[in-house]
Amino acid sequence: MNRDATTIFVDIDSFDVDRFVAHLTPDVTFRFGNADPIHGRDAVREAVLGFWGTIDGLTHHLVKVIESGDTMVAKINVEYVRKDGKHVTVPNADILEFSGDLVHDWQIYIDLAPVFA
Repeated sequence: MNRDATTIFVDIDSFDVDRFVAHLTPDVTFRFGNADPIHGRDAVREAVLGFWGTIDGLTHHLVKVIESGDTMVAKINVEYVRKDGKHVTVPNADILEFSGDLVHDWQIYIDLAPVFA
């Protein structure tokens, strides 16, 4: 694994949960939007699979990535494919804190209301 933002988000967009969670420490803390934080790679795996079941696809369009020490901030436009086939793009920001090459704390700031409207 490495800290390359493009690789990380391409792995998410692949809809392959194993490729995604391979970027996480076993004890990761993960917070998606205003949901409660979840802890541990296995819990993230289950949550992500549950969320992916509500959409037909997604693509992260990286706008800007800023790195400082062990922290990466990504400004992204996320294009979701809804179950009805409609594409909806919403802005978001992710803050990833690394331990070595793996993410140990991931916070996603996004409003999914337009995706499910």
